Amino acid sequence: MKKRFWALIALLLIVSFLVAGISQGPGSGVRADDTGTITIDPNEPGIARETDLDVDPEGVIETAGLAMRKQLKAFNKTFTIKFSSPYKLKNGETVNKVAERVFTKAVEHTGKPDEGDYIRWSVGTMSASYYANWDKITKFTFHVQYNMSKTQAQAAAKKANSVLKSLKLDGKKAYDKIYAIYGYITKTVSYDYTAVNSSGGVAFSSYGALCDKCAVCQGIAMSIYYMMLKSGIDCRIVSGDLAGARHGWNIVKLNGKYYHIDATNDLGKKEYSYFLKCFDSMIRYGMDSDFATAAFKKKYPPATSNYKDPSSKVTPTPTKDPLPTPTIVTYTMKDEKNYLTVVCGDLVVLNCGASGFTHINWSSSDPDMLKPHNYAKKAGKVTITVTYDDVYNPDPDGNRPEITKTVDITILYRDVTKKSDFWYEPTNYLTAANVVKGYDKQTLFKPANDCTRAQMLTFMWRLAGSPAPKAKTCRFSDVKSSDYFYKPVLWAVENGITTGYSDGKFKPQNVCTRAQTVTFLWRMAGKPAPESSKNPFSDVKNTDYFYKATLWASEKKILAGYDDGTFRPDGYCLRRQMVTFLYKYDKFINGKG
Repeated sequence: MKKRFWALIALLLIVSFLVAGISQGPGSGVRADDTGTITIDPNEPGIARETDLDVDPEGVIETAGLAMRKQLKAFNKTFTIKFSSPYKLKNGETVNKVAERVFTKAVEHTGKPDEGDYIRWSVGTMSASYYANWDKITKFTFHVQYNMSKTQAQAAAKKANSVLKSLKLDGKKAYDKIYAIYGYITKTVSYDYTAVNSSGGVAFSSYGALCDKCAVCQGIAMSIYYMMLKSGIDCRIVSGDLAGARHGWNIVKLNGKYYHIDATNDLGKKEYSYFLKCFDSMIRYGMDSDFATAAFKKKYPPATSNYKDPSSKVTPTPTKDPLPTPTIVTYTMKDEKNYLTVVCGDLVVLNCGASGFTHINWSSSDPDMLKPHNYAKKAGKVTITVTYDDVYNPDPDGNRPEITKTVDITILYRDVTKKSDFWYEPTNYLTAANVVKGYDKQTLFKPANDCTRAQMLTFMWRLAGSPAPKAKTCRFSDVKSSDYFYKPVLWAVENGITTGYSDGKFKPQNVCTRAQTVTFLWRMAGKPAPESSKNPFSDVKNTDYFYKATLWASEKKILAGYDDGTFRPDGYCLRRQMVTFLYKYDKFINGKG
C-alpha cells in the first residue's frame, strides 16, 4: 500500500472492522475473565456493507451500535460501550465479528448529514480493548483518532450551512441543487498534494475542503455528502481503485436513480467530465465489491446511462476535432532519470518505486506547472524529484542512505498532441524553452490562429535570450511601455530587425505575413548573403524586399514553400508555421534543437 498514491487512497485511511487483518488478544478463543485488544490496519480496504446489517434478535448489537454512533458524532476519543447483559458468542462467531457488527450499525446510512458515511470517514484510526467472561462479551473500550477535531467539525458544518444558504437552493429542483453544490466545490477547492504521504489529517476531512479550501478526495467526498443530504438529496460515498490507486467519490439520487459524481477529478474545470455518470461509465475505477452487490443496487438503483443536462451546460456538443479527455497517468519512479509525456489536465499519479522507506519528500521544479500527484496545469517541461531514506540498506553505523529519483515530464497543450503534425515537435520544444506561450492559462496553443507581428518579435526576442534593450523609449506611437511586446520591439529596432511602417507605427496586432516572418529571421541572423542566385519560388522576384531573405531561408532549410513551387509571401503566417520557422532557425542557425 505504501507504494500507492496516498492522497487517492485517503478513503482507506479510515477505520473499518470489516477487513481481514483485525487481530484479537492472545489466543483465538475467549477464556474466563479474558481481556484483549483489537487493532485495525488503516491501510486495508473495507466499507460498512449493507448486507452486514443483519437482524439482531436480542437487540444487543443494535443498542451498542447506536451508543457508539453518539460517541463518534461527538468526536470523543475514548469511550466504553457496555452491554446491558453480556453478549454471548454464537457458534463460530468471534470478538472481531461482534465488533464489526457494532461498528457497522454505528455508521449505517441514515440520511442525516452528520451520520453514516460522514462519521465513518471522519475516523482516522481506531483500536479497542474488550472484556469477556468465557464466551460472553461484557464491554468494548474504543480509542479513536479523528481527521478533524470537534471544533473543526463544527466549523465545517457552519461553513457548509452558510454556503448552502448563499446558493439559495430552497424550492429548486434536485438537478439544480446537485449542480450548484458540485459547482461550488469544484470552483473553490484545490487538491492538497502535500497530504499525499500522510495517513490522515484535515485534508482528509470536510474541514479541509470547506474551511481550508484544500483537501484530498476523502475530504471532498465528505463535503459533498454533507451538503447534498442537508439539501434533501440522498447521497453516499463510494470507493474503488483508480488506475491502481485508491480513490473515493459520491453517488446522488436524481429522478429515482443514483448517478456518480467525482468532484476531485473535475476541480477547476469549466466543463465537467465526471458529473452524473452511470454505473457502467465508472466501473473502470474498479469499484469496491460492496457497491456492486445485488443488495446495494436494490437499495440504490444505479442509472443505466449518463444524465443529459437539458440546459447543455454540462454535456456540450463536441466539436469536429474534440480535445483529448484528461486521463489518469501513473508512473513508477526509477533509479535512472526517465521521461514522461502527459497532456494538460491529466492527473499524474507518481509511485515512489520502492518499499520500506521513510521521510519521503516530493518536489517540483515548477509547482505552477505540475505539483507531485496532481493535475498537469500548463504546457511545458517540469522535473519531479522524490527523496527518501532506505531502511533496508543502512551503513555500518546504522545510518539510512538517502535515495533520490527524478523524472522529466513534458506537458503537452491539449490541442497539440499528435506526433504526426509537423508543428508537434517545434511547439513543444519552444514551449519547454520558454520561447512560445499558449492561451487559456497555457493549456491551448491554438496552432491555426494567425501570428501577429507583436507575437513574432516577442518569440524571436525570447529565442535570442530576452536581451535587455539599450533604448528607454520607443519610436512607434502604437507601442506602449506597458505592452508585453515593448522590450522585444525596442530590441528588434536596435538590431535592425524591424523598421515599422511609413506612418511611424509598428501595428503590433497586424498579422505577420510569410514575407515579413522570413525577413525578420534573416535580419536577426545578420542579413547573410545567400550562396545561390537561383530562385526556387515562382512568385518571388529579385526586386522584392524579401528576395535575399527568402533565398537564404530556403538554403538553410528554414523555408520549404508549397508543393506548387510558390512561397506565397502575402499569406498570413499561422502560429503553427511560426513555431516551425523558429524551430528550424534554432536548429540550423543556432545549432540547437
